[in-house]
Amino acid sequence: MRTSSHPVRLARALCVVSVLALAACGGGGSTGTSGIPNPGSNAICDSNSQGLQLARPGPGQGGVSSGTNTIEIVSSGNSDQLYQSYQQFDLILRDNFGNQIVTGPLSLVADPSGPHPYPNPPGDFYYSGTLQGGLTPGDFYTVYLNAPNTNCTPGVVGSFST
Repeated sequence: MRTSSHPVRLARALCVVSVLALAACGGGGSTGTSGIPNPGSNAICDSNSQGLQLARPGPGQGGVSSGTNTIEIVSSGNSDQLYQSYQQFDLILRDNFGNQIVTGPLSLVADPSGPHPYPNPPGDFYYSGTLQGGLTPGDFYTVYLNAPNTNCTPGVVGSFST
């Protein structure tokens, strides 16, 4: 068998080996990035960000109780990355002073009495995150959708105030 040291063939072989190594590193395990949005990108965390808004509290709502312990969002449809991998997402709440509160992983929830901003079909799909800390009275919060196991950019969902 004859081997070639041709530089183009060598470069191609190295490229194939590199791609295979990257694929092997990214797969397997329950904490892998399978189904996670933009795992190698700093793009917005959900491609459906145009069809996503606050449900509870409502968008722009004032006077929200500082005792609120869940934040609910509503998405248009179920063909996006959020629906396919909602447990891999959380919400970040940033106040006007730069303080941050993060929810636990999102849960898919039923909310028949919730807001219905999107036409049916595709319909409204609701996700809820439990706050990991309390809200400060008299504060303004902006809510971001985040995929913490990636380097995607959290996308703005909406805002409210306490």
